[in-house]
Amino acid sequence: MQTNLEASGMIEFFKVLPNLFSGGVYLTDPKTGQILFSNDFFKNNLGCHKSTGECLESELLQWVADEDKPNFRDQFLFPNKHFDRDTIQGDYRFLMPNEILVRWFQFEKRKVNIPNMDSQLQIVFVRDVTNEKTNEINIVEQIQFFLGLFENASVGMALQDWEGGYFRVNPRFTEITGYSFQNLTDLNIKRIKGEPISEEEMEYFGFFKEGAEESRLTRKDGRRINVYRRISAFRNSQGKPDFYYVFLDDVTEKKQLESYQLHSQKMETIGSLATNIAHDLNNYLQPIHVFSQLGEEQIQSGKFDQNRILEYLGKIRLGADNARSMIHRIIKYSKVKDENSATKIEISSVVESTIPLVNAGLPKNVEAQFDFHKSPLYTKLDAVRFSKILCELTSGGLLVWDDRKRGLVRIQTSPADEFKLLVSIEFSGLSLPSLSGLNTLDFVNFGDEEFQWAGMHLINRYVKNWGGEFYIEKPEPMTVLIHIFLPLEEAQILSGTTKSGQGNNPKDVWSEISKKEIWIVEDDEAACEAICFVLSQKQIFPKVFRTASAALDQLKTKIPDFILSDYRMREMNGLSLIRKIKKVNPELSSVLYTGNMDGLDSEDLDAEGILVRSKPISIDELYETILLSFGFL
Repeated sequence: MQTNLEASGMIEFFKVLPNLFSGGVYLTDPKTGQILFSNDFFKNNLGCHKSTGECLESELLQWVADEDKPNFRDQFLFPNKHFDRDTIQGDYRFLMPNEILVRWFQFEKRKVNIPNMDSQLQIVFVRDVTNEKTNEINIVEQIQFFLGLFENASVGMALQDWEGGYFRVNPRFTEITGYSFQNLTDLNIKRIKGEPISEEEMEYFGFFKEGAEESRLTRKDGRRINVYRRISAFRNSQGKPDFYYVFLDDVTEKKQLESYQLHSQKMETIGSLATNIAHDLNNYLQPIHVFSQLGEEQIQSGKFDQNRILEYLGKIRLGADNARSMIHRIIKYSKVKDENSATKIEISSVVESTIPLVNAGLPKNVEAQFDFHKSPLYTKLDAVRFSKILCELTSGGLLVWDDRKRGLVRIQTSPADEFKLLVSIEFSGLSLPSLSGLNTLDFVNFGDEEFQWAGMHLINRYVKNWGGEFYIEKPEPMTVLIHIFLPLEEAQILSGTTKSGQGNNPKDVWSEISKKEIWIVEDDEAACEAICFVLSQKQIFPKVFRTASAALDQLKTKIPDFILSDYRMREMNGLSLIRKIKKVNPELSSVLYTGNMDGLDSEDLDAEGILVRSKPISIDELYETILLSFGFL
């Protein structure tokens, strides 16, 4: 056979093959299994190195891995079984001597017809595909590992296309939302066709906002749950999202636990505070109790020292003043601290002092510009809180910056008119998802469904507490303008300012006031009696009503010029009563006094012509309030 090959010139042909093929090549006789010729690659990696004797193809079997031996034997060592096939191909693992790692070789056997030979031979091409197979195995293992994590994760996971359609969800996602993959698919088909679906169902197909947030989600059964949602985009070579990876966790129970813990902490704080209040109040009541009793005993005995009695009354007054001061401190503490920390300040200086904080919170691709009004603009607010608001608006926590664009935020101060100043903030370069909700943002109808905009509504509340207004505009699709209007301090009339020399008011002032129709509405008998007694010292004898309804009945025959009303009463609160009477008498002078000012904005009420005072009210404060309400201060 070798002689015939040499005679036919085929040996020269096989010597040229290595230049045409980088792998191994060998020629075999299918009848005997003898390897007639092989190139250097085959000999160096798999071939026979016998100096004498014939090399057989079956000798390769000793290096084939056990799991591949049956298939290799069937395909290559018994070729008559597959002799009708022109090509036989397969990948096999080999464990070579003195090597630890498995090597993969691809075998491809073809029929060869050689002239002047009565039998067919077979040529085999051998490629080392170890790297390709290893990479393929690693990829398969990674995919299997990822799928295992995806399916068995303790949190909800889902894959969505760029239009919002789901193409895979794991069991935990189904458990959290109540929607199966088929349910979500059916909803998406309805959405695409334009068929009506509820707002709760649309929550699953809204605009995507990359990043993490806590929000509210409606389950299929209608129950609202708190969820932690994280969305990441897988982008193509152009930077556009191919699909989104959604991470979802139900934190409802966690929120309830946090709320319970917070409530427990509050109750502990209240308990501790109540203990301290009781201790201090007892100290204040002690001299009142002792010296009032001593004074009573001396007076009853008929023998008393006037100076001693005055001393007793002074100590009683001191204890009462201390108790009153403590009550006022408690009332102030119970209110929102930001409302009480407002002070007169120049607005441009507040913004200017915030520049380092704003710049520190901005992404690198966003530039900040500031423009201040030349003249000072004074307003009344909490400077620390206002600085925090500017930082929250610009840092990307509420309005998200697009990290692929150049962004710009411009903050400027200017007078809006003679009564208001304006702080305007212009944004450009924000991400599209963060802009989508601004079209429907409504500060009036704010509920749990707009949970993501809670920060904006909180800012709106602060601004309103300062007597200002908060507006958001979109003059262009990718531009946002925020306007914060604040009252100019020079235009405000501050109520409650103590005037010097108030005790020197002419007597005819009180005489004039005594001619007015004055009403007192108070459901507590002792408080009502005390107020009436104080007013009687100025020859003022008001009409007294124990309920708001009684005052409204009297309104049919008499219209008051002045009313002092308790705020919290059973039938109707004092504020509602005063507003009803003001409809009949718009010039009504009115004072609302209460032991708890929570929920009352004194500046807003002052604008309505309603003065607000805290209980207990002192004699001097009562006189001053009446004079102020009638315009004598």
